[in-house]
Amino acid sequence: MKVTISPAEPAESRAIIELNEHAFQSTYDVLFDGRLKPETLDALAESRVKQLLKASEEVKAQTGPLSKRFFAFKAVDDETGEIVGEARWMIYYEDETLTKTIEEEQTERVTPPTPQMNVEANRAFQKVLSTVKRLVLEVPDAQQQKDSKERDLNEVKKLRKRVYLHVLAVHPNHQKKGIGRKLLQWGLDEADRLGLIAYLEASNEGRPLYEQSGFEAVKKVSMDLTPLGSTGEIPLTAAKLRRGQATGGG
Repeated sequence: MKVTISPAEPAESRAIIELNEHAFQSTYDVLFDGRLKPETLDALAESRVKQLLKASEEVKAQTGPLSKRFFAFKAVDDETGEIVGEARWMIYYEDETLTKTIEEEQTERVTPPTPQMNVEANRAFQKVLSTVKRLVLEVPDAQQQKDSKERDLNEVKKLRKRVYLHVLAVHPNHQKKGIGRKLLQWGLDEADRLGLIAYLEASNEGRPLYEQSGFEAVKKVSMDLTPLGSTGEIPLTAAKLRRGQATGGG
């Protein structure tokens, strides 16, 4: 199977949302009420289009060096033209200054609520993501007691500059064909070129690919589903780091 990796276009957003639902079905079953309906797909696609356009406008408006930049790629089956995978990256060229608390980031995720959204589940999921980033990526303040068990993570004000893999998804019908590795390679090359760490939060399914590509588990986390009236958990088996091979990555 031959695939071509290229930048994702706003007009492809709905197809990519559908791809993600198939790729992360168990997680979507928690975050949304049932299979996504057309109006939900439309709302999520509209949100993605806004994200892509905003990222483009930020680049155009920038007069000095960029502090961060968003990138989105798709993998297309050369024979059928089907989008079979996607990857979204954010490169932080400088340490990221946090301007919101964990609670504010939770609220931002569910505002405005998408049709079928399980608001409490999305808030809980965002709390896990926001918490683990602060634990793993903090730029330490010499006056803070980093190891204090009573520490408020909202005191973390900066996160390390990095190449961040926001999402990597491959349709279940096309997994184990090297597509994920091809989508991942762009970010690894950028991390090496820039001398930055690469960072991601991995599911159990994605863990083998990331470990084979040089990532190391640094923090295991999970989202407990019991408070939501269900059983089990959503495991983000690890937050992972990979050091850039170039000089100066830290």
